[in-house]
Amino acid sequence: AEVAESSILCAHSLIKSLDHLPNLWRPSRFDLWSDYRRSPWLSSVGLPDGPGNIGVTEFADAFFEPNILNQQRKGITVQHRLSVEDVCSMLIRVVNQIEAAYAEEDGPEDLACSQLEELLSMITASINDESKKKYHAEARTALRRVRAYICSKLAIFSERDVGKGFAMNRDAAAQMYVRVVLHGNKPQRFKESTTIPTFFEWKMPSICRVPKSTLMAARNTKHRNESWEDCICRTFAKPLVEALKSEDASPSIVATDQTTTDETKTYISVMVVHKKNAMRSRKFFVRHDHDGSITEYTVAHKFPHALSRQRSLITSEIKVTGQK
Repeated sequence: AEVAESSILCAHSLIKSLDHLPNLWRPSRFDLWSDYRRSPWLSSVGLPDGPGNIGVTEFADAFFEPNILNQQRKGITVQHRLSVEDVCSMLIRVVNQIEAAYAEEDGPEDLACSQLEELLSMITASINDESKKKYHAEARTALRRVRAYICSKLAIFSERDVGKGFAMNRDAAAQMYVRVVLHGNKPQRFKESTTIPTFFEWKMPSICRVPKSTLMAARNTKHRNESWEDCICRTFAKPLVEALKSEDASPSIVATDQTTTDETKTYISVMVVHKKNAMRSRKFFVRHDHDGSITEYTVAHKFPHALSRQRSLITSEIKVTGQK
């Protein structure tokens, strides 16, 4: 979902750029950009050990005028200018990337629909904006094509059945979440920095959405006498254990479903948690069988969310007393 969120931001930027296309800086129309005699400072641009100014100017040419290099190689004197049609073509490619990113996971369909609906409203506003009536017919047609394309993707997500691809029990088809805590002997990585960027903090519970690929792997590797929740925890923890072992020579990195006080080993504690609300929720809980108590975790944003991992802001222990 983070990949989809990045693509959504790209789409927002492209739509907002429509207002600025006439004022876009074009290297080919700025003589001082390529005239070393009139701009002696050009030779000093760029890293001395890298491609220098040539690499900088080629990047600028390719970024601001994508087809200028091909036109120069073919001897075409008419220089390309980024148009509404070009931006619309990019938008369609970005929407395809958004669909592909969301399709990798089951569950964020509501999130995907809300994001696409926002893009749809932005495109519609651009089409209906009176100040943009100066758009020629081809540009307005391209904008309408993008609007129709987004509508088609919205229909796909609206009709998609969550968990459709799982031939398993009902619990396996539902969206799953786990609580992850790293504790015990702190590896070298955490001694240098207290966090793995965008991932986990030391001794701080994090609530993570279990991706579709992990659920599929768990289904294929489930042991006969292993519970479905234990299988998910084991499968989710495996790449985390491997990542830490690849950076730390010590082999004492253990995946567990318990919080221990042993400081001689590094523990990755993974437990399945349940949403307090069946739809969208900031609160998750896990029930402990040994004493019937409940641990409740509260995150900042309701899941499903663009972030697949969120730190627990509040952790509460609830003691359940028996009734007579």
